[in-house]
Amino acid sequence: MIFPQMLKNLYEDSYALVKPQIEGIKHQESIYQPPFGGNCVNWILGHIIVARCNFMMMLDIPSIWDMAQCRLFIPGSDPITRANAVILFEALCVDLDNTQEQLMIALDHVSREKLQEISGENTIGEHLAFYNSHEAYHAGQLEILRQVLNHRNQDAGVKQLFHVIPGSQTS
Repeated sequence: MIFPQMLKNLYEDSYALVKPQIEGIKHQESIYQPPFGGNCVNWILGHIIVARCNFMMMLDIPSIWDMAQCRLFIPGSDPITRANAVILFEALCVDLDNTQEQLMIALDHVSREKLQEISGENTIGEHLAFYNSHEAYHAGQLEILRQVLNHRNQDAGVKQLFHVIPGSQTS
């Protein structure tokens, strides 16, 4: 049986994994497409929020986004680029915080019976546990992308430094 407090602990942990990976990232950095494929930070964070919107509706919490916003971040959607980045990264960060607050309140009040209700082939509690592992997976992706962004920024800073030091060589 899946208990509300267990889910609350899991989502507090996954939120604590995501938050440090997105802090300080600017919108322009968030849409950087990694050279090794995959999705950008903007898309991954939006995807986490879409997943939260989906499962929170199981808890009778209305989605904070409409379907048009959700479609930007579902599997198979176009990569987020400068041209189609209609949700600023800073707004995504606020929306993540809002869903976290809503989720914590909902889990404080949800009954064990509600978590045992069947939705599709699983209970609502099982869906919430699955979504948490999904969120933790994407938190790991954010950590890697943050390192890529930091590396890019450090390389740019080093190149600028060499340009201002007379007699320095870059190769």
